[in-house]
Amino acid sequence: MNFIKNIISFYTQNTLLNTVILIAAAILCWVLWTYRKLKVMALAASIKAELKTYLKGEQKLNFALEWLMKQEFFKNTILKFIPAKIVKWVINTVFNTNRETIEAK
Repeated sequence: MNFIKNIISFYTQNTLLNTVILIAAAILCWVLWTYRKLKVMALAASIKAELKTYLKGEQKLNFALEWLMKQEFFKNTILKFIPAKIVKWVINTVFNTNRETIEAK
């Protein structure tokens, strides 16, 4: 109980600073959550591109990028404001990290 009283007294002494810290923490959590959603969608796009046997190298990356940007979930959320270069980098990173899983036959 004493711990809670200490937290409340510290917050009431520095309300502006603590409010800014709480808002920054909430924004950081939201950014990490959004990035996680983007990584999951990038993994799905990488798997979809890998299934296209006629695509090679950069074509697979471009196909995954186009497929990802056409998805309703991508278009209807805040993810649509992320530039294509960043999305392409995330897809490439996810593909390189999960190469064995994606290329498994």
